Amino acid sequence: MGRNNICVIYDSDENYAKRLMSVINDDNDIPYNAQVFTKEHELDKYLQEKEADMLMICEGAYGYNAYRTGTKTVVLCEEEREADEINSREEKGLVGICKYQPSYQLLQSVMRYEKKDRAQKRGSLKVTGIYGFNNTARMMLSLAVARLMSEHGNTLFINFETFYGFKGILKDEENENLSDALYAFRQNHNQFHKNIVNAISHYERLDYIPDASCAEDIDDIKPEEMGTFIQAIGRELGYSNIVIDIGDGIRMPWNMMDCCDEIYMCETGNYIENMRLKNFEKYLLEQGMDNIAATFKNIHVNEDENINNDDIWGRLPFCSFYEELCRTAGIEEM
Repeated sequence: MGRNNICVIYDSDENYAKRLMSVINDDNDIPYNAQVFTKEHELDKYLQEKEADMLMICEGAYGYNAYRTGTKTVVLCEEEREADEINSREEKGLVGICKYQPSYQLLQSVMRYEKKDRAQKRGSLKVTGIYGFNNTARMMLSLAVARLMSEHGNTLFINFETFYGFKGILKDEENENLSDALYAFRQNHNQFHKNIVNAISHYERLDYIPDASCAEDIDDIKPEEMGTFIQAIGRELGYSNIVIDIGDGIRMPWNMMDCCDEIYMCETGNYIENMRLKNFEKYLLEQGMDNIAATFKNIHVNEDENINNDDIWGRLPFCSFYEELCRTAGIEEM
């Protein structure tokens, strides 16, 4: 989707509409050029002659007028309950958004609907897990997979390592974190996705949920519910890919693995660690979980890579294992 897509804005508050237009046009990550109409008859004339790729219109002016729609129509509502009522209809191409919130939050909500629509058109969610007994090597591989996936589709990265250190790696803009997302899930399994927006941070093309602030918060979720948590986020927020670092916060990792489409197993040159991986795979087969073992893809990660510094994210594509990862994933390096 390019910048030749047109977003038409109309609101009874002309100043509000113009501010919204400026925010859209100044944001390089939003694939629309916005233009504002200040008179209803001019808006109607435009919409009768051509279809807007996106129409953002205040609820009063929308008025269920048959002509006042776009390929996607975003109704700017005065109250949250009015937006919820519109969304409850689940009409194709129609979204209700509460207008009284910071512009960046409003636009993030709109783009989540965009992502959800695109993911539904492309097909189902792909969940990729990363596992291994060398925590540092596994974390390096997890970041590499997350970076690679984010270059080829809208991707969310979640890690279940108790002490990961996102602040030093992704320069995160953390508001909330995995602890808040899991709390929302415990409170309401069906609607929690609406309450985790502030737990999702952004770095370059990647969306991610920062580390849990308390290791016990991960333990509070039943292992068999982890899959529900992951799948619901992907389905409701419209991600094409979710990358999971199955870290030491997960007591029974096979429960998490069961929701993965593929699992990258982190191998190192360490004999004991590799024997542990073989014994782990043997355990799964003995317990009748051969369906999980069948998804394993081994990646050899060198421990002596010179990337353990504050530019680890930028240096990942130059690691010796990155080329192997691209081949295994069936993706050409960018």
